[in-house]
Amino acid sequence: MTKGILDRDARTGRGLRLVLLGLTLVVGSFVVAGSIVPAVRAEEPSGRTTGADREPGATPVTGPERPSGGASLPGDGSTTPGERQPDAGSVTHGESKAGAWSPVVYIPPGRGSARQTAGAGTRTFSRGDVTVKVLAPRDHIALTTRAQPILYWYVSQDTALRVDVTLVDEEAIDPLLEWTVPGPIARGIHALDLAERGITLEPERTYRWHVAIVRDEAHRANDTFAEGFIARTDVPVDLARRLDEAPQRFAPYALSGIWYDAMHELLRAIERDPEDKRLRLQRAALLEQAGLEEVAVYALRAGR
Repeated sequence: MTKGILDRDARTGRGLRLVLLGLTLVVGSFVVAGSIVPAVRAEEPSGRTTGADREPGATPVTGPERPSGGASLPGDGSTTPGERQPDAGSVTHGESKAGAWSPVVYIPPGRGSARQTAGAGTRTFSRGDVTVKVLAPRDHIALTTRAQPILYWYVSQDTALRVDVTLVDEEAIDPLLEWTVPGPIARGIHALDLAERGITLEPERTYRWHVAIVRDEAHRANDTFAEGFIARTDVPVDLARRLDEAPQRFAPYALSGIWYDAMHELLRAIERDPEDKRLRLQRAALLEQAGLEEVAVYALRAGR
């Protein structure tokens, strides 16, 4: 097992360092489109690490081992008009014009839009040792352009407990999906493909999804849970053009504020090229920007 270190400078409040056997991710800060975002410098070590992400349909996606007897999960907005975006050549392709590697940059959808309602984002309640997180930003409703996206969630350690996943249309009474994943469940990132469950998201509607580790069926208040929000949006014209031009599709999605598609494309890129350390650093950078530092560190420690 490779080891990673998360070390935040307590004196200045700046700088995030993720280290993987000499593979260093240094995060400072710079301003893009009026927002503070991480700036990353990577140093490629000699040698290669092994290991590959499983297919998107597997569970866990990045977990070190498949749970014995566990379930197998199937797998596979835009910025405000007029808002300035960073030069595509500097971040969209993962390299600057001078050839230096740059991180993926996630620019959340424009503040003040109908999607950015008060209290939106993710919410987590932990009880006991094992925790669960949804892979979504913590402070706003995240977007997808897909009618049937894949949702990703993280379990902090192996558990024999079951997990319940619920998807709710905020304008409806009954849940769209109530799905149980029996234990044991392995530590790692897991996937839920809505297409495999026959679920379609309608455009411009907000959905809440909820992942709960059930500790006591008779006392559901003791659940450990996390929840996030998702809304489907159209593909902006400029994003469609950049997707056609980009060698890696996750970066244009992130720049346009399409969180769920950016994360999905990045995980697929790692699946296709599991030994590309820079892709794994990109994953860590994207997770960190969403406030998911624990998952970012785990993903680097897992080495895949």
